Amino acid sequence: MEPNNPIQPPVFNQPAQQPQYQQPQYQQPQHPQQPYYGMPQMRPQMGFVEAIKTVLIEKYCCFTGRARRSEFWNWTLAYVLLSVVLSVFNTFMMFSRLETLDLDDPFSIYKSPGYIIIALVGLALFLPNMGVTVRRLHDTGRSGWWVWIPLIAYFPMLWAALSVQTNHDSVMGMLAIMLLCGLVMLVIGIIILVWLCQDSEPQENEYGPSPKYQ
Repeated sequence: MEPNNPIQPPVFNQPAQQPQYQQPQYQQPQHPQQPYYGMPQMRPQMGFVEAIKTVLIEKYCCFTGRARRSEFWNWTLAYVLLSVVLSVFNTFMMFSRLETLDLDDPFSIYKSPGYIIIALVGLALFLPNMGVTVRRLHDTGRSGWWVWIPLIAYFPMLWAALSVQTNHDSVMGMLAIMLLCGLVMLVIGIIILVWLCQDSEPQENEYGPSPKYQ
């Protein structure tokens, strides 16, 4: 007898196992050394102490080149703080010598030690103060001669103010000159102040390379 062979189940071809889908790995882009679209890099801002050192030591009487906003405004802050300290000192000195003041002499108040110190400090800081202002205007692409226009208008106003005290017949004319010169100084001063607040020109201009961008 033939052996009983059990019925074998049919064997179907198993489909090939599909590879497991893997999320593609994207490499993070490397930031280039230079900013996008060809914009220049910005240098770090100039600190408070560095600005004072630059204006008073390195560029004491320098009217060429350019000065960025951080240099100018840090120096301006130092100048204002010094002015406040000197004003407080001058006020204290005036109250301490009220009995010695000659009320008949209009210039006696300016003979106090406080005013003398203020005048000397003002003369010592005149050139560096004007120099950094001129360089700040250069940094915005403008001529530094603009800063001298208010000073030109100041001398006629000073002359008119002194003439009022000596020539009482032409008081109205002198007051008109003072008012006109004051308006000119105010308008030009506001325009220059707006220019001083503007950003540096990123490219090199006729006054030199940019101190802010490289």
